[in-house]
Amino acid sequence: MIFDILKRNRYLALMAKGSDSKEKTLAAAAKLFCRQGYHGTALHDILAAGGAPRGSLYFHFPRGKEEIAEGAVALGDKAVRALIAHVAETSRNAEMFVTNLTRGMAANLEASGFREGCPLATTALEVATASERIGKATHEAFAAWERDIAQALVSFGGERKQAATFATAILSQLEGALLLARTYRNLEPMRRAENTLRLLVQSHRERRTGHASRD
Repeated sequence: MIFDILKRNRYLALMAKGSDSKEKTLAAAAKLFCRQGYHGTALHDILAAGGAPRGSLYFHFPRGKEEIAEGAVALGDKAVRALIAHVAETSRNAEMFVTNLTRGMAANLEASGFREGCPLATTALEVATASERIGKATHEAFAAWERDIAQALVSFGGERKQAATFATAILSQLEGALLLARTYRNLEPMRRAENTLRLLVQSHRERRTGHASRD
């Protein structure tokens, strides 16, 4: 199953009803920032990709490119959270959850021709420390992903007190694998990440089960 985290989630259709030109601009910006970075994307690139008139850009985003980036981060955040939620709802256990999450992200990367990995990583690396607003937005987004992954693990029987640690490990593994796979232009890092994460949750489950049987 291919999850296009910037185009095909249902929430995007709902958001577009509010302001079509604004959402088209944000969707275009999110894709461009993901592919070529914040500094590599000019306002005229966003206008051309989104098809919105120049006047609407300044109407919807009076603070300019930084405000567009904030909106693009929010869009990517909601899309990834929708992906995590969908995978959690359709997985039977923690092993299946990490497997499907990894494969969903890998499929999206491959479908984009290895041009679109994490929708926030490039922007975060480029400007999070230079822009307080964008830094705050990316920080909150990554933290939300960790919380959602942790909650999914708990729902599959994981220990709540350890879920946050495991969620950080899972997200870190996925982010690093996406970067390597995009750089290498093949999915082998994602396959290795999948195997690593599956072993991680399996070993935790086996230790937990072993402890329970001895009590």
